Amino acid sequence: MPIINPVWKENELLGEIEYNRDLQSIIEKNTWHDLFGSPKWILMNPADEVVDFYQKYIVNPSNALRNRFTLTGKKLHDLGCGGGRHVYYFTERGFDVTGSDLSENAINHTRNELIKREQHADLHLCPMTELPFENNTFDVTISRAVINHSTLQDVKKVIFEVARTTKPGGLFFVTFSSERASDWKKGKEVDPDVSYIPESGPEKGLVHTFLNAGNTAALLEPFFRIEEIYLYEHPSWVTSAPGASDPNEYFGSEYVAICVRR
Repeated sequence: MPIINPVWKENELLGEIEYNRDLQSIIEKNTWHDLFGSPKWILMNPADEVVDFYQKYIVNPSNALRNRFTLTGKKLHDLGCGGGRHVYYFTERGFDVTGSDLSENAINHTRNELIKREQHADLHLCPMTELPFENNTFDVTISRAVINHSTLQDVKKVIFEVARTTKPGGLFFVTFSSERASDWKKGKEVDPDVSYIPESGPEKGLVHTFLNAGNTAALLEPFFRIEEIYLYEHPSWVTSAPGASDPNEYFGSEYVAICVRR
C-alpha cells in the first residue's frame, strides 16, 4: 500500500489525480518540440549523474545496496528521452530500452540516430502523464530534467504513472528543479512558491515546478523507498544554440533522487 503523507490526498494515491488532460494544449506549450528541431539544442553525451547512477547501482552496487532492490531483467524506460542520449547509452550497455517523449522532433531525431548507430530501442510519442505501458513493465525508469516541466498536479500524475509501470523492487532515477535555481520565482506564478511560467528565454510559456528536499521526498515516498537525494548544480549546458540562456545569468540547481519501487 502507498504511504499517505500531507502532499498526497488519499484518493490521489489510487490514481484519482486532477491533472491536465488537454493533450493539444500540452503539445502547444511544449517549447522543447521546436528546440529539438535544431541539433544545437540536442545533447548527445550522457549526464554525469546518470553515469554515476549506472556505475553505483547497476555495475558495482555494494552488498548493502544490492539487498535493497531487485532487478529481474534489463527493461529500461527513459521518460522524456529528448534527443536520445540516454537511450543510446543504455542500449550500448545491453539494456532493452524504451524511450518516450511528447516531441515528434525528439522521437524522429532519436530514431534516425539509432539507425546510424545500428542500435534498436522502442520509441513512443506520448505525454508523460499517460504512459501507454502495462503495469510492472520496467526494471529501471530514468527521467533526467523532464518532469519538472509541469504543474505540481501533473508531476503527481507522472510519479503515479512511473510507479505503475515500474516493477516492485525496480529502480527510479529522477531529477527535480530546486528552489536554488536562478529561474525560481521568475515569470507568472501558477502554484504559490512552487510553479512558474517563464515569460522569456528558450522555455518561455512552459510551466516549471521547483522543489526543496522535503517536498521532493514527500512526492516520492508513497510509492518509492528513497536511497538518496542530492543537489547537482551547474551552469547552462547549451550556450551556442539560438536563444540559449546567458550563462552569466543562468544557474541550474536540481535534486537528484534515486529510489526503489515499493
